[in-house]
Amino acid sequence: MKDDEAQLIHDMRNTALVLRGAAQQLHEHDASLPPAMRANLTAMLVRRSDMLVRLLADLTTSHQVERDDLALSLQPVHLAALCREVLQEGDRPVGTQLVLDLHDDAVVLADPLRVTQVLDNLVTNALRYGGAQVRVSATRAGSVVHLAVSDDGPGVPDDLVDTLFDAYVRGASSPGLGGSGLGLMIARKLCEAMGGSVSYAHDGGARFTATFAALPTSDAPVSGRDVAHAGHSVAFWTATDRMARDLMTYVAHGLVAGEAVVVAATAAHHDLLHEALTGLGIDPHGAIAAGQYVALDADELHHDLAPDDHIDPQRFATRIAGPVTAVARRWQTVRVYGEIVDLYSRRGDDHLALELEACWNELRRDISFPLLCAYELAPDEVVPSFCDCHDAVVAI
Repeated sequence: MKDDEAQLIHDMRNTALVLRGAAQQLHEHDASLPPAMRANLTAMLVRRSDMLVRLLADLTTSHQVERDDLALSLQPVHLAALCREVLQEGDRPVGTQLVLDLHDDAVVLADPLRVTQVLDNLVTNALRYGGAQVRVSATRAGSVVHLAVSDDGPGVPDDLVDTLFDAYVRGASSPGLGGSGLGLMIARKLCEAMGGSVSYAHDGGARFTATFAALPTSDAPVSGRDVAHAGHSVAFWTATDRMARDLMTYVAHGLVAGEAVVVAATAAHHDLLHEALTGLGIDPHGAIAAGQYVALDADELHHDLAPDDHIDPQRFATRIAGPVTAVARRWQTVRVYGEIVDLYSRRGDDHLALELEACWNELRRDISFPLLCAYELAPDEVVPSFCDCHDAVVAI
């Protein structure tokens, strides 16, 4: 066990002993205790209990981070509402003031529980070590949102700045203030796990800024019916512009709703999709950088999945199920588009298209997500019989 972790456990043990002592006095001498002493003991129980809960929560999160076992549920989070809820009037040092500057368009793609942890750690630090006023702001800047916590105190000592976000880094006054020494490390790890970052700057005091991906917005409402409710659906197209419009509608609905979208398409169709999304005012590259939009190469995959004229389940598990599962573990909701089946169908390998459809259906039994597949038809071609493996035909 690390020496610093042993010290943290020692601090938790001491806190538990104080709790036991206060509870024992109340239990054994309640009738004879003066009202003021009884009030002090009960207040101590609440204060020390809160401290112990915080220490245990920090230690638990630290271990989850170390084991790469951090549960996430990325989704739209309205920072203005979350900050107001988390920062309601409560126990604060006497004489301190909390100022909020929260913009309504500061909507991020994050896990609300983890954002709460980040905010709580940064505000607690500011109240402990800063000056009389702590300011919390949330502002959108293009494809990101900055959540900043600043104070008018002396700032971080120069000798601590380089290691500020390491585990168990404490200033000279920290041991008497109930901190775990893990708060800033946890804030950094949580931000990074959500695709963001956190930084420190001296700006007349300490200023910590957590940066998150912003919820994509469209310049106009996304037109067209959202078919995600249809389960495993299939679209047939005879003109590229129709395919591009249907694909853009499906993907755009997901992005502006804060869902993750996995798109397995040809390079040409990825380009068409990016152009269409950009025309709506949605930044596809920002969504890719945030991990919200995952692009898979359908040309490459359709060559790789069937080495012996049959879909290899292991290759499907590695090349497709793996990425989809990884996205689904992080995001509250995910939708998928795939046209690999179309590439098999175009070359006359309908049996491979059917085998791949079966693999998709098997994956959907393990993970719940809507799937839209697409096939190209000649102008006079009839809908093939293998659409029976889908839940719905959504466009022809």
